[in-house]
Amino acid sequence: MSKLDEDKGIVYCNRVRLGNWYEATKLEEYKLHKFLRQMTKGDLMLAKFRKMSANLNKPTVLTQSSGSIAFGAKIALLAPHVPASDPPVEDKKGLLLGGRISSNDINYSQDLEDGCSVVGLSNLEPAERNTFVITSADYCNREGEPLKYNQEFLLTLNSSLERKPLYVRYDPNPIPGLCGMYPLYLSKHPVSNTRWRVLPIQKPNITRFELEGKPVEVNTDIVINHCATNVNLGINVGCWAMGFYGKLCTPLMKTCLDVYGRELPNNIWQIYVPIAS
Repeated sequence: MSKLDEDKGIVYCNRVRLGNWYEATKLEEYKLHKFLRQMTKGDLMLAKFRKMSANLNKPTVLTQSSGSIAFGAKIALLAPHVPASDPPVEDKKGLLLGGRISSNDINYSQDLEDGCSVVGLSNLEPAERNTFVITSADYCNREGEPLKYNQEFLLTLNSSLERKPLYVRYDPNPIPGLCGMYPLYLSKHPVSNTRWRVLPIQKPNITRFELEGKPVEVNTDIVINHCATNVNLGINVGCWAMGFYGKLCTPLMKTCLDVYGRELPNNIWQIYVPIAS
């Protein structure tokens, strides 16, 4: 009898396994054990996102004030005259300056760390990611003293005060392509590039020189100026990107003036705190 005739008599039943069935079974077991191990340690992307959301979106209480603002106050920086959405909506304006965690950063940390970028956020609710503390830039304890026009200060992230403080920083003339779309980032080093000052907006009836040394009022239009480069902090209303919580706007380090030498709306900010009743 030939080999072909012998094979014709072989009948396979449902209990016979063909192919790499053993390897496939072991691979499924490995994937299951890996999933359970990651779920226990909190390494799953869903768990990381939930932890990040709990850290960044934790509500905060800003410093109550009805007049000037002082060192040590918890504040938020609001750009009140720029559109809060893309495309712009007529009655929806205002962006808060806040920290951002990218899709790469979330794999290593679920909280704002050294190197995280700073962007414009459309959500105006005070939270840990957009709450800053005005800190003295001359290494003196000035807590409680009023912040004055043209006085240097540091913008410190509120949630970082419990560990290593993080400051809003801008590095002029970086390596091309190094900072990408986001020129501002958080830094743990309080160097000269982390120093800022408040300037009054240009007015026809009073000069900036006359207002120098006066206390900075809350919820009034001001200009945030970078001390090391003398350029103004602004919002790039033409550049939006996607984040974990929707679209966000990129900052702009540029002094934008009209034909009369006045700052454009994307260069105007407010120290946003609730008005005390």
